[in-house]
Amino acid sequence: MTPVPLDGPVAVVGGTGRLGLALARRWHRAGLPVLIGSRDAARAERAAEQGGLGSAAGRANAAAVREARVIVIAVPYEGHEAILRALAPDLAGKPVVETTVPYDRAARAVHHPDGFSAAERAQHLAPDAKLVAAFHTVSAPMLADLERSPHGDVLFCGDDRGAKDIAAGLIRSAGMRAVDAGPLRNARVLEQLAVLLFGLNRRYKRPDLGITVAGLE
Repeated sequence: MTPVPLDGPVAVVGGTGRLGLALARRWHRAGLPVLIGSRDAARAERAAEQGGLGSAAGRANAAAVREARVIVIAVPYEGHEAILRALAPDLAGKPVVETTVPYDRAARAVHHPDGFSAAERAQHLAPDAKLVAAFHTVSAPMLADLERSPHGDVLFCGDDRGAKDIAAGLIRSAGMRAVDAGPLRNARVLEQLAVLLFGLNRRYKRPDLGITVAGLE
């Protein structure tokens, strides 16, 4: 698989989590330079070492973002706003791929205060970043199994053409098909689809259901 050409590393903020680490390992295997970010630099170094990237790929979030060409946000919703506020100055001008699902566990429903998606709120918190929403409907356990070819499509959306091209390349480098789902406001739908899949996984007792767009060549 030909990696997407980048002039610097991909930083995965929240790269010690299930989705973040799984994506980092996929991209590393595809030949991309990847940094693992965490609030705790030592934890990032341990995760990078255990994930096969080498401890030198671990950084504190801010250091990873400053060094990176493109940033992927893969943090729990509970800490999303605080992390975006802290990193906003270093995100300016850079493509940022937002994966966060604003999931209300008690209600088992998507949480959209004022009707805005997590990706739209990220754009508000980091107004000079080039936001793309992606990977909401992708199973972390499925991606984590490097011996298995990933299944399903990755729907992505955003308002910056160049950033969307980079996101599409990252999706392909992870071994999946990229499907352009339009402008950033459609992240509201992608986040709702993720919550729908959470319910389907419970109902059918499967950890890795996904989305495929039928009839698309």
